[in-house]
Amino acid sequence: MESECAESAISPPAAAPSRHPDAWLILPVLLCAIGVGVVVATGGNEDLFRAANTAASGWLPAFAWAGITHLGSTLGAFCLLAPALVRQPRWVAAALLATPFASFYTHAIKKLTDIPRPPSVLPPEAIHIVGSPLYSHSFPSGHTLAIFTLAGVVMLCGRRPLLAWLALPLAALVAFSRIAVGAHWPLDLLVGAAGGWASAAIGCAGSARWRFWENERNQRVLAALALVAAVAFGFEKLDHPEGRWMQYLLCAWAAAGTLYAFWRPAASRRRTPRDDGERPCPDA
Repeated sequence: MESECAESAISPPAAAPSRHPDAWLILPVLLCAIGVGVVVATGGNEDLFRAANTAASGWLPAFAWAGITHLGSTLGAFCLLAPALVRQPRWVAAALLATPFASFYTHAIKKLTDIPRPPSVLPPEAIHIVGSPLYSHSFPSGHTLAIFTLAGVVMLCGRRPLLAWLALPLAALVAFSRIAVGAHWPLDLLVGAAGGWASAAIGCAGSARWRFWENERNQRVLAALALVAAVAFGFEKLDHPEGRWMQYLLCAWAAAGTLYAFWRPAASRRRTPRDDGERPCPDA
């Protein structure tokens, strides 16, 4: 009996099987590939950018688009996800495991292609730019990749269907903001989204195989790393200063969540006396 109590005290319940069909692993990537094919076949990359960039300038003010686009910066996306440590530490673990592939994917393609960004191609009067103009390494969009990695992790690893379905529209909005601020072409977004989703699938598979995130001590380590990321993000110089308000908001959001997760890790909160009349495990 004593050994059973010790085991239950340190081992959280096994994760429930994924509720998402296998099609979700490939469907978003397939849709992005179809989108790329359509844009390339029609030669509409520049026309789509012009139309979307012009329309976006009338929908929201510059500071709003700048704030939204910061959600897709690498540290910004991580800060957005970090408070999930309070209840879903696997999401953060999956995001970390996805990072090596995501980083290789975006940086390798950028170096191989070095496609110019819209401000390098279009005249100033034909483009609405928020923040500092960017000129090179357009393809693919790193912000889009980061936010779709986050959305993919929530969708593929998550147990909360409503939150998962909210993650996809948010990712699409952040991706669109890259056109709104004048930083990326539509093709950049599609290829970035596909890479982000593939990265999330790799991260979720890794988190199912290496379950280090279930341990209370490791959850505190993850919380400490996330807190360091939040502090670093607060000092990062971003390309769109109009969105600094979002940068500080994300820092506060991440710091609050990670501090609570460090104080009361999810694994420790599972150790509660049973309500079925069975004797609770004694303290160690």
